[in-house]
Amino acid sequence: MESTKTKRIIVSALVALMLISSVFILSACGSKEIKVSNYAELIEAMSGEYEVIKLTDDIIIEDTIAVAREVVLDLNGKKIYNTTDVWDTQNNNWSVISVRENGNLTIKGEGTIQAKENDCYAVDVMDGGNLVVEGGEFVGNMHAVYVYEGSAEIKGGKYSVQQIYSAEKPYEFVLNLYDANRTNGTAIITVTGGTFVGFNPQNNQAEGPETNFVAEGYVAELAEGSTDTYVVKKA
Repeated sequence: MESTKTKRIIVSALVALMLISSVFILSACGSKEIKVSNYAELIEAMSGEYEVIKLTDDIIIEDTIAVAREVVLDLNGKKIYNTTDVWDTQNNNWSVISVRENGNLTIKGEGTIQAKENDCYAVDVMDGGNLVVEGGEFVGNMHAVYVYEGSAEIKGGKYSVQQIYSAEKPYEFVLNLYDANRTNGTAIITVTGGTFVGFNPQNNQAEGPETNFVAEGYVAELAEGSTDTYVVKKA
């Protein structure tokens, strides 16, 4: 007959094995995040399988960062920007970051995506992609976020432009849709949060008089003490 001591040893061994297995599983889950500190690492991570890409340093890009899969970008208080022009209409490079080929990008965390002045936009969406913005600051030229084909869900963040659209309509296109695809329903912007400099997402000229990007149940109001900055919040 098996002794009580032997049974205790077996039970203890099984418990230890379960704990080791749990640690291994948690470690595997942790490997779904990758930290990047430069342009080459960011490009490689975007083409990989990590679920979360977290910046650990400011990054100067050399070309548009294309996102063609589901991934979360954690700005982590850092900045992505360009110091040389990336605008290239032949290759549809219009922005610092472009969500393409049905990609699904979520941007979160404090930090900044800033286009070189008089060059490109901060972020664009094409090819049926989807952009979700939960935080960060986005500085573009004429447009901070441009949706050619696909959708953008603006839940937070701050938006502004350096290069104005025109003297008559300087800030009416901080968020903008491609007209033909807006008309056929394949380009959509929905705003439920965020701060907008010189731009009222509830009443702007982007898609015609009194364009409204703000979702039902939300409202855009002037920020306290400001005459040109709007904040979107629940009504």
